[in-house]
Amino acid sequence: MVKAPGNGCWIWTGAVSDGYGRISWRSAGVSRTEYAHRFALLIAGQLREGVIGEHRCNEPLCVRVDPGHLIASTQSANLLYAVACGRTGIIRNPAERRDRHARSVAVRDAVAGGWYAGAYARVSGNTAPLDTPPLF
Repeated sequence: MVKAPGNGCWIWTGAVSDGYGRISWRSAGVSRTEYAHRFALLIAGQLREGVIGEHRCNEPLCVRVDPGHLIASTQSANLLYAVACGRTGIIRNPAERRDRHARSVAVRDAVAGGWYAGAYARVSGNTAPLDTPPLF
């Protein structure tokens, strides 16, 4: 993972599938694979039955468990937030899911060697000035 400075995202730099980070591990002889953001919630003690990870920062590769980044939420609350942010089309359109994957791979590759705000902004589609806080 690469940490953006200050209160920025912690970007997953491992495996990516369908636009989200993936991690595999073995525990007590059992192999498991999970989304990286759900694994972060698990480590933080916040992953329980019915809980999903909601990216308040709108960065699918972010694994920072923090109120401004990744929170334990419900499916309905996450969908309401996605609607408010204009992200709902990506759920229903298979072509958009592939685009999300390509975007996440580009983000991962841009920061894999360390944080560089310009490279992140170029590949993430973030056109806001880099010192402008997000709306949510």
